[in-house]
Amino acid sequence: MSNQTNYYNPRWMSATPAIDTLSLCELTLPGTHNAGSDWQASYPFFGPPPHWLACQHDRFYSQLRHGSRALDIRLTYVPEAQGPNKFQVHHNGHRNSRTVGTLITDVNEFLQENPDEFIILDFHSLEGKNFDFDLFNKLIIQFLGHCLIPSNNVSLSLNQLKQISAKQRVLAAAPQGWGLDRNLFLSQIRHKWSGNGITDATELRQFIGEVMHSPPGNWAPWSLSATSYTALGGPVDIHDELNAWFDPDKSDWALKCNIINVDFMEESKIVDYCRTANLMKARQRNR
Repeated sequence: MSNQTNYYNPRWMSATPAIDTLSLCELTLPGTHNAGSDWQASYPFFGPPPHWLACQHDRFYSQLRHGSRALDIRLTYVPEAQGPNKFQVHHNGHRNSRTVGTLITDVNEFLQENPDEFIILDFHSLEGKNFDFDLFNKLIIQFLGHCLIPSNNVSLSLNQLKQISAKQRVLAAAPQGWGLDRNLFLSQIRHKWSGNGITDATELRQFIGEVMHSPPGNWAPWSLSATSYTALGGPVDIHDELNAWFDPDKSDWALKCNIINVDFMEESKIVDYCRTANLMKARQRNR
């Protein structure tokens, strides 16, 4: 049964201490698909219009405040840029104004305000000729190293992580690359998606149903792409469908997921449903 008790979205995890018996791999986490491609970013004049590229309403900080706890980030390397701006967000190769610098600022600001929330940074795509993994590694450690969870601690419960450190609240994952410190970066997070760039809600529902028949285990984080895209309109707001599919009162899909990766995450009730699913998981654990 859904728990609709009022809570503060920016602190929904720390406001729900019962879930501290679970690890980040066991939890059901609301995630933002193409988190750096949002309507408030700037896009080149010559290129696809923003409505084909923007998957979120606002920047990383806003997504975190609305309850997202896994940011799906796609970066490309721009050698001529400076510092953190060398690593720019892209959507299918089309860059925008979001950078690693934006991400660092937003994550640090959010954690200063909400120190007991946990975040997964899913660097799912690191593209660009001669991507500078060494510089990327140094920047992440320089500006976020104080809050990174060692990769060996991925299976620890939230309570254990809190006992180990009052600062380590960010789990980072990235593809293989020379120069990445694998003590701090997990391997690339597995994404379960339809494989089709163009997917309507009916096709998506069928695909998710197939995944739910045999979902991945909870020994490593994994992400379900619950997103729809049309050739004419680009990313589609399917909040009504998400609300119907992931309501724990109506199905066990939320219980079977780790990261539910959605577009325009503020529109649906996905944060509430994830919180409810986690309370159900915690009760099952404590029986």
